[in-house]
Amino acid sequence: MSDRNPNTVSEPLAIDSTNERRNLRRCPLALELTTAIGLALMAGFLFNMSVVTAPALNSLSPQQALAAWKAINSTVRNPLFAGTAFGTVLLVIACTATVWRSPLRRWCLSFALLYVIGVIGTTFAVEAGINRAVASATVPPAELPHMLSTWLLGNHVRAVSALASFVVAWLGFRQAHCAQIETEIA
Repeated sequence: MSDRNPNTVSEPLAIDSTNERRNLRRCPLALELTTAIGLALMAGFLFNMSVVTAPALNSLSPQQALAAWKAINSTVRNPLFAGTAFGTVLLVIACTATVWRSPLRRWCLSFALLYVIGVIGTTFAVEAGINRAVASATVPPAELPHMLSTWLLGNHVRAVSALASFVVAWLGFRQAHCAQIETEIA
């Protein structure tokens, strides 16, 4: 029978040896919190775009959809959104750098890659080109429904990536916290 705490994660990324537990470097709490908040905000925003905004655009006439899409693109370009979306990139990189010589780096690197590739990479690879085409259109292009469905698929990838990144971050931060408590008790 194991004397490990049943609340600790014992997956392949778990910390097994006492030596690794002692060497586990945690992110500062403020960095953990701001990173988690940034990831959660982006997951919520992208989820909303997938389940509310895009379906609403689909229900409009092509002229209304084009005008609404342009208004959304114009509105989303603001310092608060940019700070959240791109500031979170800096936060996940800072978390990973802070714990690089620790077993926690596997968790941090995982959620950083999920966010940077899944959210930001998909934004530039899929969404940005479609948004530019919409912004430059003066009349609804014939391919507007296809553009919206492609954009929506890319947004689903972003939403799932942001949520997965948040979950991995939470699990990693929790693992580090539990390992720290176990070390202090031992």
